[in-house]
Amino acid sequence: MRNMYYEKIFSNLTFSTCLIISIISFSSLIFPILLVEITNSQYNKEINIFEMGGWAIPIIISNIIFLGVYFLYSKKKLPTIIEKLIDYISRNDLSRRNSVIILAILFSIYIIFSIDEFQYEEFELGDYVAVEKAIREYDIDSTKIISNQIRNFLLYSSHVVFDNLRIIPFFASISLLFTTYFLTLEITKKRFAGIISFSVLLQSNLFLLFDTTSTYANFWTLFYLLSIYLIFKKPVGSHVLFIFSLMSKAIIITLLPINLFTIKISKTSKRNKIFLLLGYIVLILFLLIGLVTNNIPHSEKLDFDADRLIPNMNEFGNSLRYDGLILVLFFPILLILRNRSKFNRDKINFIFIAISFAIISQPVMNMMIGMTLQPYRFIPVIVFFAIAVGMIFSNFNKVDQQ
Repeated sequence: MRNMYYEKIFSNLTFSTCLIISIISFSSLIFPILLVEITNSQYNKEINIFEMGGWAIPIIISNIIFLGVYFLYSKKKLPTIIEKLIDYISRNDLSRRNSVIILAILFSIYIIFSIDEFQYEEFELGDYVAVEKAIREYDIDSTKIISNQIRNFLLYSSHVVFDNLRIIPFFASISLLFTTYFLTLEITKKRFAGIISFSVLLQSNLFLLFDTTSTYANFWTLFYLLSIYLIFKKPVGSHVLFIFSLMSKAIIITLLPINLFTIKISKTSKRNKIFLLLGYIVLILFLLIGLVTNNIPHSEKLDFDADRLIPNMNEFGNSLRYDGLILVLFFPILLILRNRSKFNRDKINFIFIAISFAIISQPVMNMMIGMTLQPYRFIPVIVFFAIAVGMIFSNFNKVDQQ
């Protein structure tokens, strides 16, 4: 009984934290200048900080509609045919054959519409010249313990094998789509949920903007998601893939708590959990040594400034301003999952924690070292949200029995 009490408190804490972080981050879409002005020491009282942005009305109206529909469903007030359809989707799943056909169709559409992008180079991205120069001067030796070595090696391989820097990054984006599907399947034990997650990620403007770029390749997100998947699926190799992710993009260190929580809730044996934790402890010690010896990129730039945290949370909304589906569904999905947490607190706590850390990672890094904020670094948020959407179609009672 005591354990259930503490679990309920922890569940409330994870949801509340995720909700607060999300509300602050979404505020730039409702009131674009609110966070910037209220944290500005030279705040001008003549400025209307509650002037609404272009997304304010659509988000407010869509949230009212979706939450109204969900309330009617929870009270059994929807038309019978709709309630039966929702219950049928929740209780039943696609066959393996049908899921393969649907995935093949979605994948084919994606390839057809993406292939044209390889006809031109990515000169529109400002950092492309620097990336191209780094690949031309590629050297496997490095004085840094953690660097972009994995990313540079894969880009160099793409250049050598395909004579195009963008081919292997494109393969990584494809792999990220399928990893999202399989991770959702592992969490929900439902193919339909995996296809929903696959589709949500596939339609994301943010994902499609960077899926074929070498400048902002998805290697780091792919390796990171695979490290999470292996914790759920297999008790070996997770920390190795986390290191690969870290050597592709150092900011991934801010997502380490998600891995540690995933180890806690995984169904693997206590022995395997200890093995995984030891691997991550060794990694943390390795990082601390690198920090002390200034062998980690940006460690010499440590410049803590808490005043930068809140204003920089504006960037999340700015980065997702073209992802309409995600913007209108975000809070309804969180609240629906919160209502379902009594069926499986661990899995839903996992997604709340994952979304929270993925959103806050860039503002925290900016607060610590002044690192610039970039839209592509929010792709993990899109991935975890896609998984969250898939989770609402799962039958957690059935999951718990498996």
